[in-house]
Amino acid sequence: MKAKRDAHWYHRIFAVGALAISVNFLVAVSSWAESRNELPVNQPATAADQEEETLQAEARVNALFLGSTDTTLEGQRCLPARRIRGVNVLDNRTLVFDMGRNQNYLVRLKQECFGLRRNTPISYEVHGSQFCKHDGFRALETWSINQFVPGPRCSIPAFIPITDAERELVRARVKSDRDAKIAARKAEKAARRAERRAGKAASQLDQLSGASSDGESA
Repeated sequence: MKAKRDAHWYHRIFAVGALAISVNFLVAVSSWAESRNELPVNQPATAADQEEETLQAEARVNALFLGSTDTTLEGQRCLPARRIRGVNVLDNRTLVFDMGRNQNYLVRLKQECFGLRRNTPISYEVHGSQFCKHDGFRALETWSINQFVPGPRCSIPAFIPITDAERELVRARVKSDRDAKIAARKAEKAARRAERRAGKAASQLDQLSGASSDGESA
């Protein structure tokens, strides 16, 4: 009899325990579902959002090229030298330091750096393990195979972090400025040629007029 009573109580305890576990499992699942519903869902960027990001990037790049004194454009003071993967020279005032992992830093010089041209290799000063603001770099001019001659020292004003989208805008802005300068030089040359032709034509007219006057006098 005692064994039967013990077995009876064991089955009751087991059933109650199983019921408690089931209830706790259902509560846990319900709480998880509620928490999932409360989590913010990453919605895909709309066309309006993308347009706003583009406008902000364009405004920031324009400010950088106009030499804005906005403190948000002051940038970073130093870069870890060993992380520099490469330097892309865009023109005589614009460089982009590639740090890898989609990290780019723009250097926009206040003045043109003599000898610095698009795709020119450079050498730069490293103090310790850092390449910092006011440190110098030099354009390397190729004199012969494997022989490079450093140009005058130029100074780093700051390293300004830029996004991939801003980097492409910087490239486009540099190209646009370069094309505008080339067009202006061509227009200036054409204007000088036209002025010379006009002067030559006027001189010829004066000569013809003088010859005609001499003939009438005779």
